[in-house]
Amino acid sequence: MDWLMAHADALNLALNAGMFAVWVFYLQLFLWNYLRARKPRLLINRGKGSDLEALCLVSNMSQEPVYPLNVYFTLDCGDESCRAAITDRDLLAAPADDDPPRDVTSHGPLTQGDFMSIGSFRHMLDLAVKFGEGEPRSLEDLRGRIRTLEVMVTGAFGGDDLEIAARRTFRVVTDREPWTVVPTEPQTRQISSRRERRKLRRMAIDDLARDEKSFRGG
Repeated sequence: MDWLMAHADALNLALNAGMFAVWVFYLQLFLWNYLRARKPRLLINRGKGSDLEALCLVSNMSQEPVYPLNVYFTLDCGDESCRAAITDRDLLAAPADDDPPRDVTSHGPLTQGDFMSIGSFRHMLDLAVKFGEGEPRSLEDLRGRIRTLEVMVTGAFGGDDLEIAARRTFRVVTDREPWTVVPTEPQTRQISSRRERRKLRRMAIDDLARDEKSFRGG
């Protein structure tokens, strides 16, 4: 007892320091969980099969709504690549038999757990070829040359002033019928760093300038 009395101040200081360390730990854990919960997360998957008629589905796994803005398709043909920015006008031109699955949201923000179809892989490949640089071609002309199709979806998230995005690459198998699309990676890659998002903003500005020039016939 005398020892406790003699070292009461030191023990009290150690106890307070321990309690402070515990509070700091829980505060950091709470902050980490909060930031993780607010982190945007979009998933890009196939739906209704694995051939070109399969739908490309975008799901929002974030806790906050995401408003989809643009979809970018990049078709890698080895010696060249075709890149196309897809808008609602292009999606409205999709074939009539691209019947979206039940409960698909086609417009407006995606709340947590919502998903939407951005068309069939065949239609996306056709658009990438149509809007790619070079002479007009068909998919059949590119048989054996097509390697991969990258799908990138941009969106507005919460009160952030920069766009967020997610991308996924699919390998296009053309050596047998029907053609099939196979993901090259198990997960969708999230684009959420400020540096990458500033690149997205510059890309969006360039696309707007290109659209304006095309609209004016320049």
